[in-house]
Amino acid sequence: MDSKRKQAGRTALPFAVAAALAVAAHAGQGCGDNRLPPRDLPRADEQRPLPRWYPEKSWSEKGGETQVYIEGKIVFDTNKAVVRPGSEKTLETLLQFLKEHPEVTRLRIEGHTDAQSSEEHNQELSARRALAVADWLVDHGVENLRLIAVGFGESRPLGPNEIAAGRGENRRVEFHVAEVNGRPFMGQDPYMGGLALEVLSLEERKLRAEQAAQLK
Repeated sequence: MDSKRKQAGRTALPFAVAAALAVAAHAGQGCGDNRLPPRDLPRADEQRPLPRWYPEKSWSEKGGETQVYIEGKIVFDTNKAVVRPGSEKTLETLLQFLKEHPEVTRLRIEGHTDAQSSEEHNQELSARRALAVADWLVDHGVENLRLIAVGFGESRPLGPNEIAAGRGENRRVEFHVAEVNGRPFMGQDPYMGGLALEVLSLEERKLRAEQAAQLK
């Protein structure tokens, strides 16, 4: 009798273990961590090609595109909105464009960043960088009312933020024709989207600087 009980016990044990494992597996399906695993960075041969900064074409009113492509990049120090030396050639090319196209009565200067900081910080930084470019143009004779400075932060990336080359492409300043002969170009609202900052005249900036100095 005892031998029969022992044999029955040995036979029942594997079934009990199997049943317990099945219950655990079923429970895991219902309450387990269903998040996707972290995405690996793309290999060099899988990365999409980064965009060319300077297509071999110039802007024209009939071209059907708002963006003005200027050779070179305007660069800033990390988390700064002061134009770094070495950007003058690009700025002078932009200045020459405005002189050659008086029909462009409003130009949007758009700042963009990578995604290394918070969205709020990046949008404010990109707007201040756009304003720095606008101030440079005003200092060199462009009427402030002809310029719009706006920041989009990290919201419009060109390249992947996971790699340094992509982040470098995302940190940029773009130029878009907003008005031609006083009318919105291509029917678009000149102030549509982004964080816009007021572009002051040179005299207004000097006056505000003097007022700020008196308050100290």
